[in-house]
Amino acid sequence: MAQKGDLVYTAHPELRQPYMVVALDGWVDGGEAATGSLRYLRRRLRPRKFAEIPVARFHIYQVPGQLSLRPYTRVEDGLLREYRPKRNIFYYWQNPHGERDLILFQGTEPNMNWDDYVQAILDVAVEYGVNRIFMLGGVLDKTPHTREPGVSCVCSTVELRNELQQMDIEPVDYEGPGGVRTLLVHQCQRRDLDMALLHARVTYYPEFNMIIGHNPKAIRALVRKLNQLMSLGLELADLDREAKDFEARISYMALQNRAFRDYVEALEKEYPEAAMEDADELSADEAIQAAEEFLRGFVDDGE
Repeated sequence: MAQKGDLVYTAHPELRQPYMVVALDGWVDGGEAATGSLRYLRRRLRPRKFAEIPVARFHIYQVPGQLSLRPYTRVEDGLLREYRPKRNIFYYWQNPHGERDLILFQGTEPNMNWDDYVQAILDVAVEYGVNRIFMLGGVLDKTPHTREPGVSCVCSTVELRNELQQMDIEPVDYEGPGGVRTLLVHQCQRRDLDMALLHARVTYYPEFNMIIGHNPKAIRALVRKLNQLMSLGLELADLDREAKDFEARISYMALQNRAFRDYVEALEKEYPEAAMEDADELSADEAIQAAEEFLRGFVDDGE
């Protein structure tokens, strides 16, 4: 184990001009679109850890008005069984399906020392000759749960923006407070390094006080784009099933509440036609069946 600046290396793999995918929990991770996508990639690709950014200089465990960043703990019968602090870990995967390998970075948005945190990410990128960085996010939006979420982008170069537009990833306009994500894009611009923020539109129904903590359809939307952009060769049938079950559960709720059903139908009429092309077709019977199976799972687990 060797420390270099704010990085601690546990291995030094040989990689072929890799892409990098970054996902941070915290702000702009609606529906766990970012962290859920990266967890999915880790589960499917089985990458290996090779470096870490220690949390001490960058994170405050408790910030007023925000979710706690304190370590996760589990106590059973008076005994501490699990203690899991937040971490910032780099993984690598050598791609048998393409010419470029992959670096995954899963971390927690820093509270302090943004410049040094971003510099640590870029140090890894430079050391391994990263060709392009994709940073993931999820933005709460009144996208109907019955439709395929759109994916938008903020890019470091005109060329990358135009390339992503060819894949139906639309550029966005924004003016207001920035975050560590925009700082990373800014630093990539200064270094002539291709980078794009990819944000999925995450279903949010504020009129019914419904915020969906884990949104498989938003995760699938991002993973589909990454699969294509980086030639990962992933078959996504498991994610398709999870997305269909997710839609079925909410559709079942709509069947039980006329006001909610009318609300969703009104949103569907407003949703762009282009975004409907990949939408899953789900009948009322399928929604009821999937919801019953989901609820049966809770009963079987004793919940």
